[in-house]
Amino acid sequence: MGWLLTSGVAVLWAGAAAAEVGMRVLAFTDPADGGMARAVVWYPTDAPETPVRRGLFTFQVAEGGPVAEGRHPLVVVSHGSGGSAFGHADTAMALARRGYVVAAVHHRGNAFDDDRDAGTERMWRKRPAQLSVTLDHVLAEPDLAGRLDGERVGALGFSAGGYTVLVAAGGVAELARIAAHCRTPPAGERFCHLGNEETPARIEARDPRIRAAVLMAPVGVPFSKDGLAGVTIPIRLYRAERDEQIAASQPEDLRDRLPVPPEYEVVRDAGHFAFLMPVPAAIAAEVGPPAWDPPGFDRAAFHERLNAEIADFFDRALAIERQGR
Repeated sequence: MGWLLTSGVAVLWAGAAAAEVGMRVLAFTDPADGGMARAVVWYPTDAPETPVRRGLFTFQVAEGGPVAEGRHPLVVVSHGSGGSAFGHADTAMALARRGYVVAAVHHRGNAFDDDRDAGTERMWRKRPAQLSVTLDHVLAEPDLAGRLDGERVGALGFSAGGYTVLVAAGGVAELARIAAHCRTPPAGERFCHLGNEETPARIEARDPRIRAAVLMAPVGVPFSKDGLAGVTIPIRLYRAERDEQIAASQPEDLRDRLPVPPEYEVVRDAGHFAFLMPVPAAIAAEVGPPAWDPPGFDRAAFHERLNAEIADFFDRALAIERQGR
């Protein structure tokens, strides 16, 4: 597939990725309103891991450890509406063990601790800007900049994060399409419960640094075929078979409208939240619906496969070769 080399000549990864995962939080100014934004960054390190607690979860990481030597590809992550920068931590850590630096945006105004913009034009407009400013700061951060390969940048988005990544990848979103869709939504789709306001706004915020993308149960309604004409990077697209939030037509229409056919998979028996990190049974009730799966679906087993597939996709799409593979 010719598009696999669009990011340039393949580079041989120098040595094995570090066995340990580092983690740190970056804080910077949100361009949307001047408030304090933040992102969580995972990366390969040689420092020893220790248990680090964040909210209900404990991560085995080297908090604040130095980034391993070498030039590492970068993946930026956009969470779903009302979500968290930690929502895809297991995927981020799996990528870090493969040599990636992973920066997860915490979308102010549309996160679990601050969801005042949910369903508004502000939410849809701010999200791509927040993703790009996170890239700006990660690539300029003194402890990270010299360890990053700015020519090999991927993006991963879940649900509203999939929308965010598509805009950054060159898509033009027409928000009037959301209101039109929600006048007669597909049976059982909860997406329209977000309370989307009627607006004629068009959102265009391409970030040319992004060279490949993974979309998981993405919001696809705002994009017409013409609106996707500028999205020509390699894409891997997932649909959850039993998605109760996003109707099957949303990712299927994206699959059919993208000018470069994406890698596409329907995850059998999966609900919408299957792409979030597995939640220990002891805290599932406290976490609520994001921890719940349809009967018989094994999220932990799925993530073992998912995380490997995502890493393999970015290796191919960003033209990274590894010793011993």
